[in-house]
Amino acid sequence: MNEENNWKDFSDDISNISKKIKSNITDEENIEDLKNSLKATKESISNNFNDLAQIVESTVKDEEIRKDALNLVNSLRHEMSDFVEIAKGKVTEVLNLSSSEEE
Repeated sequence: MNEENNWKDFSDDISNISKKIKSNITDEENIEDLKNSLKATKESISNNFNDLAQIVESTVKDEEIRKDALNLVNSLRHEMSDFVEIAKGKVTEVLNLSSSEEE
Protein backbone atom coordinates (compact mmCIF):
# COMPACT_ATOMS: atom_id res chain seq x y z
CA MET A 1 0.00 0.00 0.00
CA ASN A 2 2.82 2.39 0.90
CA GLU A 3 4.51 1.69 -2.43
CA GLU A 4 1.29 2.59 -4.25
CA ASN A 5 1.15 5.92 -2.40
CA ASN A 6 4.77 6.60 -3.34
CA TRP A 7 3.99 5.98 -7.00
CA LYS A 8 0.91 8.18 -6.79
CA ASP A 9 2.92 10.97 -5.17
CA PHE A 10 5.58 10.57 -7.82
CA SER A 11 2.95 10.70 -10.56
CA ASP A 12 1.38 13.80 -9.01
CA ASP A 13 4.78 15.49 -8.81
CA ILE A 14 5.46 14.78 -12.48
CA SER A 15 2.02 16.08 -13.40
CA ASN A 16 2.60 19.31 -11.46
CA ILE A 17 6.01 19.83 -13.04
CA SER A 18 4.52 19.22 -16.46
CA LYS A 19 1.81 21.82 -15.82
CA LYS A 20 4.41 24.36 -14.68
CA ILE A 21 6.51 23.78 -17.79
CA LYS A 22 3.49 24.18 -20.06
CA SER A 23 2.49 27.36 -18.25
CA ASN A 24 6.00 28.77 -18.53
CA ILE A 25 6.15 27.98 -22.26
CA THR A 26 2.79 29.67 -22.78
CA ASP A 27 3.97 32.74 -20.85
CA GLU A 28 7.14 32.96 -22.96
CA GLU A 29 5.08 32.64 -26.15
CA ASN A 30 2.76 35.43 -24.95
CA ILE A 31 5.75 37.63 -24.17
CA GLU A 32 7.18 37.04 -27.64
CA ASP A 33 3.78 37.76 -29.19
CA LEU A 34 3.57 41.01 -27.24
CA LYS A 35 7.07 42.07 -28.29
CA ASN A 36 6.29 41.27 -31.93
CA SER A 37 3.01 43.16 -31.69
CA LEU A 38 4.74 46.26 -30.30
CA LYS A 39 7.37 46.07 -33.03
CA ALA A 40 4.67 45.75 -35.70
CA THR A 41 2.78 48.67 -34.16
CA LYS A 42 5.87 50.85 -34.28
CA GLU A 43 6.51 49.91 -37.93
CA SER A 44 2.89 50.59 -38.83
CA ILE A 45 2.97 54.00 -37.18
CA SER A 46 6.17 54.85 -39.01
CA ASN A 47 4.70 53.73 -42.34
CA ASN A 48 1.54 55.76 -41.78
CA PHE A 49 3.53 58.88 -41.02
CA ASN A 50 5.72 58.26 -44.08
CA ASP A 51 2.56 58.05 -46.19
CA LEU A 52 1.23 61.23 -44.60
CA ALA A 53 4.51 63.04 -45.35
CA GLN A 54 4.31 61.92 -48.98
CA ILE A 55 0.74 63.18 -49.23
CA VAL A 56 1.77 66.55 -47.79
CA GLU A 57 4.71 66.72 -50.21
CA SER A 58 2.56 65.98 -53.23
CA THR A 59 -0.53 68.04 -52.42
CA VAL A 60 0.51 71.14 -50.47
CA LYS A 61 1.70 73.82 -52.87
CA ASP A 62 2.65 76.59 -50.46
CA GLU A 63 6.29 76.04 -49.43
CA GLU A 64 5.96 77.48 -45.92
CA ILE A 65 2.81 75.48 -45.13
CA ARG A 66 4.39 72.30 -46.56
CA LYS A 67 7.51 72.81 -44.43
CA ASP A 68 5.45 73.40 -41.27
CA ALA A 69 3.22 70.41 -41.99
CA LEU A 70 6.21 68.13 -42.60
CA ASN A 71 7.83 69.33 -39.37
CA LEU A 72 4.62 68.52 -37.53
CA VAL A 73 4.36 65.06 -39.14
CA ASN A 74 7.99 64.28 -38.26
CA SER A 75 7.52 65.51 -34.71
CA LEU A 76 4.43 63.34 -34.26
CA ARG A 77 6.23 60.34 -35.80
CA HIS A 78 9.07 60.66 -33.28
CA GLU A 79 6.72 61.14 -30.35
CA MET A 80 4.70 58.06 -31.27
CA SER A 81 7.85 56.02 -31.82
CA ASP A 82 9.21 57.13 -28.44
CA PHE A 83 5.88 56.29 -26.81
CA VAL A 84 5.96 52.74 -28.22
CA GLU A 85 9.57 52.30 -27.05
CA ILE A 86 8.66 53.51 -23.56
CA ALA A 87 5.68 51.13 -23.47
CA LYS A 88 7.90 48.29 -24.65
CA GLY A 89 10.42 49.07 -21.91
CA LYS A 90 7.74 49.20 -19.23
CA VAL A 91 6.26 45.88 -20.36
CA THR A 92 9.71 44.29 -20.27
CA GLU A 93 10.32 45.77 -16.82
CA VAL A 94 7.03 44.43 -15.48
CA LEU A 95 7.62 41.00 -16.98
CA ASN A 96 11.11 40.86 -15.49
CA LEU A 97 9.69 41.79 -12.08
CA SER A 98 7.00 39.14 -12.40
CA SER A 99 9.45 36.41 -13.37
CA SER A 100 11.86 37.30 -10.53
CA GLU A 101 8.98 37.19 -8.01
CA GLU A 102 8.00 33.71 -9.20
CA GLU A 103 11.51 32.40 -8.60
